[in-house]
Amino acid sequence: MKNLFISVSILLASLLVNVTYAESSTLSHEMASTQKTATFTINKMTCKMCHITVRKAMEKVDGVITASVDYDSKTATVAFDSAKTTTDAIALASTNIGYPAVLKATN
Repeated sequence: MKNLFISVSILLASLLVNVTYAESSTLSHEMASTQKTATFTINKMTCKMCHITVRKAMEKVDGVITASVDYDSKTATVAFDSAKTTTDAIALASTNIGYPAVLKATN
């Protein structure tokens, strides 16, 4: 009886691991298919510290994965989950802090 209980426990544990792995794989695939990259032109950046403020504002948008801002080219490149946010929301985050963002390109 004890051996039967152990066998059933092991079987259930292995099924649980397989189900969890399958769900994890599906989520990873879904995330990859909704991840996009956008490039914005950022206006009114006048000092070398402005890019930090813009980057932080963009990164606060739910769904933004990474944001990098280049002061010299006055651009921002943002990786985001298109199922959670839009390019308009990301641009608005920068615009609301005084640095108007205009979408340049999306991949």
